[in-house]
Amino acid sequence: MKKIFLILSLLSIISCKSLPEGSSKDSETSIHTQWKGDYSISHDFGKLDENSEMTLDYGLTITKDSCTFWGLGYKTFFTDVCSITGNEKQIIVKYIKQIEGSPMSNHPPTDTLAVVFRKDRKYYLQSNIVPNKDWQYNTPIRLKKKS
Repeated sequence: MKKIFLILSLLSIISCKSLPEGSSKDSETSIHTQWKGDYSISHDFGKLDENSEMTLDYGLTITKDSCTFWGLGYKTFFTDVCSITGNEKQIIVKYIKQIEGSPMSNHPPTDTLAVVFRKDRKYYLQSNIVPNKDWQYNTPIRLKKKS
């Protein structure tokens, strides 16, 4: 009986030591650190009329502690606080709240703002609120990244 108790005790100690250390907050911080930087997309659609240019700029800023997603340009003006989840290959940018914007030019309510992924050492964004240069949504768009 003592032998069984000793074996079970040792197994539980070994099991506990093999569990990953840290909390989900640590893994969240690790994801933020890995994806940390400023990402941007800029589209120039040419002249709207003789006085106006039609441009759209979008950005995503990820720091150790925060995430901000914004859009500015033709019929677009918003800044959102966001969160990210994911892994080393892809993150999902989730909407938390708007901190700046215009009701006339905000994006429609959405849970997921974008998916950002890496392919061949390049970064791409896919989103229902960010169009490509052909005004198509939910298609991969190459991002510029500043660290």
